[in-house]
Amino acid sequence: MTLLLEGLLFSISAIILMLFFEFGISYDDVRRLRERNGGKELHAAGIRSTIVNKMVIGPIAYDLTLRHCCTRRGLTLSQQARCVIAFLLIENALFYVFHYLMHTRRLYWMHRFHHKFNTIVLPSSASAVSTAEFTIAYMFPFYIGAWGANCDKASAVAAASLVTAFNLIIHTPVLDEKLTGSYPWILVSPGDHLAHHRQLNGNYSAPIFHFDRIISSLKKAAFGNEY
Repeated sequence: MTLLLEGLLFSISAIILMLFFEFGISYDDVRRLRERNGGKELHAAGIRSTIVNKMVIGPIAYDLTLRHCCTRRGLTLSQQARCVIAFLLIENALFYVFHYLMHTRRLYWMHRFHHKFNTIVLPSSASAVSTAEFTIAYMFPFYIGAWGANCDKASAVAAASLVTAFNLIIHTPVLDEKLTGSYPWILVSPGDHLAHHRQLNGNYSAPIFHFDRIISSLKKAAFGNEY
């Protein structure tokens, strides 16, 4: 099986998981959005954007990442686990930087569509972004994450799967009540990300590690009350 075909199957599985979150867990939110003026059109545009990004750009990024960024030497399970953690840290850190930059006046054009989902956020909005954003902020960090963590194929795919799953979770606000109190301080919760969609500033971290809090804590530790 070619890497492009594998990437296509990976994307199809991600879309199926999104549809489960969308019409299973978040159906009430879907209904509320579609009852709004222009809601049906926005929902359809979000689904369409997700499918195009996943089915066109996703397989290409999968192929390039596994072909050019992954080691071909065998790794032990413990080495693979370390690679997954390193990949996630690199990917999340890069996304944090890109996300912050996309909220500047010069670059907000590529992020504007995603924030049409403001008061009602749906799982399908997780990848409902412009082609430019999906390529730069979503796929490029995968490329660098796999290379920087020296992943093999299995650890890179496992890490990408975790990013995909957690991206759906933080775009499923209905889960926030069920997960309240169970989310560690260092992780991004659905409530954290919903606050970002509503306020458009702060909580730039996604989809796993909460770099806003990490950076804030480091600054306070370094500068104390002066920060």
